[in-house]
Amino acid sequence: MDNRKYERESAEALRQEQQESVRRLREFPTFAKFSDSDLKKLVEAAHRTSTSGPWPLIREQTPSDACYILLSGEAGVYVGNERIAVVGAGEIIGENALRRGKLRNATVTTTGRAEVLHIEREDLERLIAEIRALRETLDETVSRHVPASATAE
Repeated sequence: MDNRKYERESAEALRQEQQESVRRLREFPTFAKFSDSDLKKLVEAAHRTSTSGPWPLIREQTPSDACYILLSGEAGVYVGNERIAVVGAGEIIGENALRRGKLRNATVTTTGRAEVLHIEREDLERLIAEIRALRETLDETVSRHVPASATAE
């Protein structure tokens, strides 16, 4: 296979994967306020990955370098060895510590098969500046996930 053909096929596969990710995000209430253009920007900035079993997305007391959006599957949220919550498809994970520049306050591990969008810190910061719906959604997500006393720090 010549390189140009391989590049075209790779670009087409990526385009199809991104279209599928946009379609999936559109299904979740979390992303109801987003325009198609907003979702496309979000997906283009993300790296999509799949897990076949439990996989730690975030580890407690580590630096925040990315956030995640579950496209499918679920993840357990642990403080120490205690599971304190389960999050499902359509949830944004790890955004609070990332935005505040704090260490992670929990470990988040997929419970089985899952598809995840991974968004690096720099990309998230750029997207927050560009996409109003993302800023609003992250603020709402933080208010649901973090007790009021923890946000007053």
